[in-house]
Amino acid sequence: MKNYFFLLIVFAFFSSTYAQGPVDGFFSPKNELSLTASYTSSNYDEFYVGEEKMSPVPAHNEVKQNIYSLYGKYGLTNDLTLIMNLPYVSAQGEGQPDPFNNTTEQKDFQDLGLFAKYRPASFDLENSNLDIVTALGFNFPLGYEPNGILSIGSGAFSTDLHAGLHYQHSTGFFTSAISGYSFRGEADDNLDINNGNNFDVPNAFLLLGKIGYASSKFYIEGWADYQSSVDGISINDPNFAGQFPETEVDFTRLGLTAYVPFGEAFGASAGFSTVVDGKNIAISNNFNLGLTYNVNL
Repeated sequence: MKNYFFLLIVFAFFSSTYAQGPVDGFFSPKNELSLTASYTSSNYDEFYVGEEKMSPVPAHNEVKQNIYSLYGKYGLTNDLTLIMNLPYVSAQGEGQPDPFNNTTEQKDFQDLGLFAKYRPASFDLENSNLDIVTALGFNFPLGYEPNGILSIGSGAFSTDLHAGLHYQHSTGFFTSAISGYSFRGEADDNLDINNGNNFDVPNAFLLLGKIGYASSKFYIEGWADYQSSVDGISINDPNFAGQFPETEVDFTRLGLTAYVPFGEAFGASAGFSTVVDGKNIAISNNFNLGLTYNVNL
């Protein structure tokens, strides 16, 4: 049973970290609506137990995830962008069933994310601009089971605060640094692991950095996404007793994304990301494709 305990929290928190955060340094023009439908393929057979790598994944040996996401943003003003993100996650284990709910698969909508991104100030520099970026966001869990081996999220409501800087040069070069803090609530103990008491999901510090090039014909960026839990317990701690949503989850991920517009309203994107360091998280490789529709309302 100890190996199953090691496994569970890796899956419970991984699917919320397959893609970079929804808040970046770019703002939509007033009345412009952008909708992106994307598909991400993810797989892993290694994970961090605490900070130590383990392979293969106990029980399941290898895990594959298919993630379908709808991401939308709308420019309420030139300085205020509204954002929505809704992922559907299907997780499939290749080995034994989950000892808690006797399944090798879990699929459901994950968390509905709603954000408002505001630019309080912008500074004109020589051949460039420097923007201050702030954002407030809420993530609503949508009823999935948070306490199984293939759980697709933590099951907790969260409130996220973000602030940072975005620099854009007239040549198209840009760079961004956005920091954040995520206040996370409680997850239900549906399987009576915690004697029916709700789990306290740890708060976390967040950081997103980007560097890239943007023009009317092409967009490319490299990014780094970082999370550090404020508290929580590690799954290799002697006092760990299956309180999986309360586990400390840290990670550093690196990614590359490219986007090409075609026609006046459509564009296509492709990307790759991987976990390069972490604690109590899957060491995953993620490939994604997206199709974007833009319209001025």
